[in-house]
Order: sequence, then structure tokens, then C-alpha cells
Amino acid sequence: MAYSFLAFVFLSLVSWARVHTIWALFLAGGAFGWLTEGVLVQTTYENLPLSISFTALAWHALISVWVGWYVLNVALSAGLRQTALTAAAIGLFFGFWSISWWIEPAPEGAITPLADFAVFATISSGLLALAYWTYHRTLPSTFMPSRTVQAIATLPVGLYFVAVAVPAAPIAAIVLPVLALLLAFALRLNRQVEARPSALTSTTQSVQPWSYVGLLFLPLTTIGFYAAALALEVTWRTNWITYLITTPLGFILLILALIRVWQMKKQP
Repeated sequence: MAYSFLAFVFLSLVSWARVHTIWALFLAGGAFGWLTEGVLVQTTYENLPLSISFTALAWHALISVWVGWYVLNVALSAGLRQTALTAAAIGLFFGFWSISWWIEPAPEGAITPLADFAVFATISSGLLALAYWTYHRTLPSTFMPSRTVQAIATLPVGLYFVAVAVPAAPIAAIVLPVLALLLAFALRLNRQVEARPSALTSTTQSVQPWSYVGLLFLPLTTIGFYAAALALEVTWRTNWITYLITTPLGFILLILALIRVWQMKKQP
């Protein structure tokens, strides 16, 4: 429920700021990431400054928003073949990440039997497909909550931040407002200079029923990778590999996104 609530805030932000380019979208994704990791939980403050990127930027903005919300939605609109290829790529990453738990300390770390993992991957992917199907049929491209609704949605976030996040991590009272002001400035600038419709238009286009079948390649490739890793007794620290790649990438993409939005202001 909490993630869904923050997703509503994210969609409102995409619409309000007229987020159209992938760079502005990364900034909106950063807002979703920092709300999740800086308010709902407090991982943003655990290993500063690296935790500013991981996981808010390195995971949520990059993977949840760029890949999950935008790329896969565009693939679904493009048809079965593009959906299958995109889902297969995501499935490989899913499998790659999942084996990192094999070498984690107990009680979190354990090798899940292949049959159990296959059930988990299939059910979670099926629920994901259902979520996309529902999304494409319920969210209008002109989605724009009123200021009253935005205020109602923002108030609980602020109250939770003050009542829970700050007492748990006092440094949050400094870090999150600074990050929020940075994004507010950039996204407000994007709203002023962007004349095109928001990315909601391209992610709510009509999707053919057969496109959803392509999502089956997500659990299939995930289970295949997992089975192969089990057979080969792979013991890679894939969590660290992911961390070492995506953490600096999160910072780099944030800087590039800020530069690109600023450059839009100078364009005639």
C-alpha cells in the first residue's frame, strides 16, 4: 500500500512537470526513489554519500522507473516481439540478482529450491502482467490530480518524514530537503520549458492482448538462469557486482539529467 501511494505521487509529478524526456523522467524517478528510501525507510542515510545513489537512484530511478515503468510499457505498446525481448532481458537480470541470496548470512541467506523459486517467479510475474493490464485500461493520459488531491497525498508523506524518518535518522532533516529542493528546481524548470505532453501518453497507449503473452519470457528466463546457476553451483556475489555498477551510474545519470534539463532552457 505504501509503495502504491508513492507511485501515485510519482505519476502526479510526471504529469505536473510535463515529464517527456528520459532525463526528466530520471529526475521524477529520483523523487520516487528518495521518497521510498528516505521517508518510508531510511536507507538513504545509512552509508552517505554512496547511499544517496543506492538504492534510490541506482535501483528505483534506473530500474523501477526507467526500465519497469517506461521501457517495458513502451515495449508492450510495440507488440509481442519487443515485449518478449525486453521481458527476457529483465528476467536474466532478475535471475542474476536472485542468486546473491545464496551466500548471504542467515537468516536472510539461503538457497531456495528450484521448484519454490519457479513458483515465486511465475506468480510475481503474473501479478506484474495483471498490474500492467489494469494500468493500461484505467489511467488516462490526461491524468492530473487537483491541487487539493496533491496536498492530501503530500501531507501524510511529510508527517511520516517528521514523525518517523527524522527520529530514526536525524541527518534526514538536512539531506532529504536538500535533495527535494534540487529536484523541485529542475522539474519546475522542465515544466516551464517543456511543451510536449508527459510520458504518460506513451505509457497508456493501446496494447494488443498478445503483447502481454510476451511477459511470460520474464519468469521463463529467470527460472532458466536460476536452474543453470544451481546446476553449475555458481557462488557469485551478484549483489556487489550490481552495486559497483549501478551506484556510480546513478550519480552520473543524475548529473546528466540535471544538465539536459538545464540545456532545454537555453534552446529557442
